[in-house]
Amino acid sequence: MVSNDEITLRLRNKRDGKSLNSYLVCNNCGGYYELQPGESWKDFDTECECGGQLVQSANDSLLPEAYLSEEEYERKLYGTEILIAYVAFFFFWPASFILAIYLITRENKRAKLHGKILLLISIIPIFIIGISALLIYRAYFSQPTINPATDVSSVRSMHMVATCFLNL
Repeated sequence: MVSNDEITLRLRNKRDGKSLNSYLVCNNCGGYYELQPGESWKDFDTECECGGQLVQSANDSLLPEAYLSEEEYERKLYGTEILIAYVAFFFFWPASFILAIYLITRENKRAKLHGKILLLISIIPIFIIGISALLIYRAYFSQPTINPATDVSSVRSMHMVATCFLNL
């Protein structure tokens, strides 16, 4: 049974930030430090080695389900970058090359895999555009000479096709 003096001491320590079982937890990497009796979070530098900020936990103990396992942490770490890379592929295709190379250079299996997939699907449109440009070029220059005065429609259609594919 806990005495009244013990309860008073715990309440005073908690009010002063000197809880018996409190922790400093990094908001970026999830690392933590258990404060010893008599220590306050104010006695420590609040910047973690990873660059995040150490904050005093609201609970008096670390709940295992509140913190991610190593596998979940690795999965979450590059999730946003992977999502941005795929969105960039659809909306701003040239940026997907840079993001794919960025993901390939990370030390994470999942990021490397998605970087390789993204690089592969980013290269495919280059081949499609290149082949279509060659076909248009061949079709334009392999036909008999076009007389602009008599064959205006074919000149306009070739110009329109070239504009669509080559942005001329």
